[in-house]
Amino acid sequence: MQVQVKDIKGNNVKSIDLPDSIYNVELNDHVLHHVVKAYLANQRQGTHATKTRAYVSGGGKKPYKQKGTGGARAGSTRAHNRPGGSVAHGPQPRDYRLKLNKKVKALAIRVALSDKARHGKLVVVNDFAGVSSYSTKTVLGALKALNAPKALLSDVREDDFLYRSARNIHGAEAKSPLDFNAMDLLRYETLIISEKALEALNARVSEEA
Repeated sequence: MQVQVKDIKGNNVKSIDLPDSIYNVELNDHVLHHVVKAYLANQRQGTHATKTRAYVSGGGKKPYKQKGTGGARAGSTRAHNRPGGSVAHGPQPRDYRLKLNKKVKALAIRVALSDKARHGKLVVVNDFAGVSSYSTKTVLGALKALNAPKALLSDVREDDFLYRSARNIHGAEAKSPLDFNAMDLLRYETLIISEKALEALNARVSEEA
């Protein structure tokens, strides 16, 4: 598969070949569903808690005698069916984390990248050299020129100019090719990635496969 390399002003620079093993993978909804489900589950703190009979204060004395009242027997005023009582079958602290194998994560990234490439939502730029300082205006101009208002930007660089410049843009984010996952690719409509970052991403995905 071939893709055009552009500069951040939207001009075509050259064409490059993308490896089919990464950018021509068949769509796999099942894998993407598992990755998204695991990602969202792993964000949950699981600290919710309600008080059971063991933790509600009061209610130590039997409210009335066992027999002779004509009503149902009761052993505590803190039963769940009484005012001020406990909660029956309420949520308790738990761990929601789901484990995903390394190869499944890598496959999900390849599936998401292939879907981006097939639909023209993978934009490769020669570099982000134009972002040489903290400038939200420069990044906004690049997004407009590349016709990608909602995009994930990726580059390999020592400074944080690109990352901090994109931080204030609604619908855009910048991440290293070694950090983003399939959920990031699905969250943003377009992936704008530099050639060096593309090489690093290909090496990462090939190694994890």
